Amino acid sequence: MIKFCAIVSGGLCSSLKGIENADFIIACDKGYEYLKINHLVPDLVIGDFDSCIEKIQENIPKIEFPKNKDDTDTMCAIKYAVSNGFTDVVLYCALGKRLDHTIANLQACVWSSEKVNIKIFDENNEIYFVNNSKVSIPKKDGYSLSVFSAVDVCKNVSIKNTKYVLDNSTLTNYYPLGVSNEWIDDAEISVESGVLMIILSKL
Repeated sequence: MIKFCAIVSGGLCSSLKGIENADFIIACDKGYEYLKINHLVPDLVIGDFDSCIEKIQENIPKIEFPKNKDDTDTMCAIKYAVSNGFTDVVLYCALGKRLDHTIANLQACVWSSEKVNIKIFDENNEIYFVNNSKVSIPKKDGYSLSVFSAVDVCKNVSIKNTKYVLDNSTLTNYYPLGVSNEWIDDAEISVESGVLMIILSKL
């Protein structure tokens, strides 16, 4: 049974499209403010509360972490979702603003990709993570399609129904071979070993 957890992070405030379908919503620190702007109430607020200036409603469950910790607030939320049996996780407001946190959020998704189906959405990007498996990405007009190795090496990578195809090729995380592909039809993407990061970016 699919259980969808939405996590609202503290990056640039972005569209929350689709969040109404979530079974559970977690606000990460400043993410609480973004939900409040959209007149939405989270099921849980997580963080060290170094960036949220809004007072959290008393009836909303809260987990507070110390500021001196190894995990980011978003990583804490992802770990909560994983440990509580959610199968699908979408991160909102997880890009932009601070580059270090953007990279941390991407790495957190890579870490969790073998445990849950995880994605990042905003107005201009959709980011998917494929771990030792295959996926069909519907053709999306007005968007480019890029495929990157999110780990050192991805082996036996195949990309079909695109202008530039791959057939059992190797991708590494130090050369951007898969950037800015073009659609022919729904893209069929697979990787036998490793984690692929698939990015749809609005042109």
